[in-house]
Amino acid sequence: MERFTGQDAAFLYMETPSVHMHTLKVAVIDLPAEIPYADVFELVRASMESKLHLVPRLRLRPVEVPGGLHHPMWVNDPNFDIGRHLYRKKIAEPGGHREMDQAIAEIASIQLPRDRPLWETWLLEGLADGGVVLVTKIHHSLADGVASATMLAKVMNLDPDRDDLNVPTPAWTPERLPSRPELVIGAFLDQRQQLGALGPLVRRTIRGSINVLKNLKHRVIDVPYPFVTPRTVFNRTLSPRRSFASTSLPLADFKRVKNAANVTLNDVVLATVAGALNKFFEDRGEHLSRPLVASVPIAVATPGNAPREAGNRVANLFTSLCNDVTNPLLRLQMIHTITSQSKEVQRQLGIETLLDWSDAAPAGIYRWILGAFSQSRMSDYLPPPANLVVSNVRGPDHPLYVAGARLRTIYSVGPAVEGIGLNITGWSYCGELTFSLIADAEAIPDPHIITEALAPALEDLKKAAGITEQEQRGQSPFSKG
Repeated sequence: MERFTGQDAAFLYMETPSVHMHTLKVAVIDLPAEIPYADVFELVRASMESKLHLVPRLRLRPVEVPGGLHHPMWVNDPNFDIGRHLYRKKIAEPGGHREMDQAIAEIASIQLPRDRPLWETWLLEGLADGGVVLVTKIHHSLADGVASATMLAKVMNLDPDRDDLNVPTPAWTPERLPSRPELVIGAFLDQRQQLGALGPLVRRTIRGSINVLKNLKHRVIDVPYPFVTPRTVFNRTLSPRRSFASTSLPLADFKRVKNAANVTLNDVVLATVAGALNKFFEDRGEHLSRPLVASVPIAVATPGNAPREAGNRVANLFTSLCNDVTNPLLRLQMIHTITSQSKEVQRQLGIETLLDWSDAAPAGIYRWILGAFSQSRMSDYLPPPANLVVSNVRGPDHPLYVAGARLRTIYSVGPAVEGIGLNITGWSYCGELTFSLIADAEAIPDPHIITEALAPALEDLKKAAGITEQEQRGQSPFSKG
């Protein structure tokens, strides 16, 4: 058994019938000419069963502590059956990209059940080009973007000829579920350690806050703060339905802009998203009262930088999308300046301090605060903590294979959360930067309006940065990446 960390538990506490806290990992796969099974679904099942021992977290289910005395426990599911996690679905005709996205949206709109490990995989068939799609829903409490990337690397192959289907796998013995007395006693014992950490944490927080205040006069620009945000169509109480859209852009173009403007790749992603959203609001005939504020998840390294394949170690950085700056290059440079300043404020406060508070806060109070906000409908009246979530995760830069089939494209996106009904995630894979967008379907019924505006926004940045056609063909001094 293993206790949920405070941050992992938070994703359970925030979940309601309308707030689904799962992430999506979507793999478009090109099947080989010959596959070892007549039915692709059976191939997927056999392949996943052969890999489960590599990712033991996929057999863990949550078990609540009576009375909510502490965070839940992860326990091996004694009734684990992979058949309860695998499903299939037909993509509507004519089987194009939009039909694929619609099928994914329908899957995203269903909450994961809590009586089993918090994941499931859907096989989507019917793509017009002959490919198949694997959609994996993983609850955010189980893994963040970095952990998901590590898990993906474990279950995929680098060699298309490698056959894992007939390799013997280690035997697995499930645990029994803990009894109520065991859960209660364990909760009290763990709380003693939790309370003991509060004093040092309060002192560390005070020191960090003083450090931030001392450095106010050295800031070159003000940084945005939570809840000081404009209200938009997607900042509202969420409905249960989700909409989904995806697209892919050349990673090399982002790197060229990054190098030409001397900013980070993440800055270019933010500026591209800002340009696309400007077009979105322009088409709606709406004018923003102030620039949008993006919450940007930042992975926090583990001690020793060891690879992490489960759980969450994420801090949220708040930055402006500078929508009031019309020149794309100036907007990019302003985003870079504000984001750099926000990182500095976070460093002064202590990035580990923010994570430690999620572990030190009493579980009952923590659960009530997060749950009450998700269920209160206050998002219809209060300014949102941020307008949207924008993530950028580095994925593998080499082809991956499963049972001899090549992964053509990978999409990934996190959840929409209460009051923040838009999440845009970039994921790099084999020279592409794929974008996935998930939104409240009542607020944005067709999010392709935004994803289709990403390519023109990137083109505007390239032109503003002076990147010529000759440079795009690889003759630019900035094309090294």
